[in-house]
Amino acid sequence: MRRSTLATLATLTTVTAGLTAGLTAGLTGGPATASATAAPQAGTTRVVLPIEDCRGCRVQVYSGLATDDPDEPRLWASLEKRVRDGRVAFAVPHSRTPGMQVVVRAPWEGHTGYDTNVVFRYAGHDAGDAVDTEVAATKSRASSCFEGTSRDKVVLPVVVRRVEVPGVHGPVAGTLAHLATTTPWLAPMRRAHEGVLGQQDVTVCR
Repeated sequence: MRRSTLATLATLTTVTAGLTAGLTAGLTGGPATASATAAPQAGTTRVVLPIEDCRGCRVQVYSGLATDDPDEPRLWASLEKRVRDGRVAFAVPHSRTPGMQVVVRAPWEGHTGYDTNVVFRYAGHDAGDAVDTEVAATKSRASSCFEGTSRDKVVLPVVVRRVEVPGVHGPVAGTLAHLATTTPWLAPMRRAHEGVLGQQDVTVCR
């Protein structure tokens, strides 16, 4: 179940590893803060994700965007990085920011059967709306897809909380993850459980 997403993203990572390594040495490991002040390379957006209360969390950014051929979406994935000093950062090609999504794998998670997506927008909210954990936990529809940007740098603060979710064999520890401020988004809106959004396969945005 959960491994289907891991396998898909692992394949994407292998395909794009050469490109990714060329874009930024920091993507292959080391403290995210080490290159926080480095000038962005041409054609890329430095995506900075401040994530507090998520020690040991592993984060991956990927992009899945629909094309005219429904069987051939545009796919791209970063390498996985660990949160260090309360943040993590990725260099994402400008062309891959539309449909960009963030996966968080927290060390406390039980056998959920899915990977946790960071929610970019909950139903009923507009771009620029602040969202706290209490509000997020009331939501049942959400999008994990970023509209995209051509800016050199974006900072997207992520709120992460340990929560209880229905697991494969019963209630287990899971993760509620969402942006602190709603951003411009893309479809689809998917079903969320008390604000928690998960996936078993790559989500294609449109």
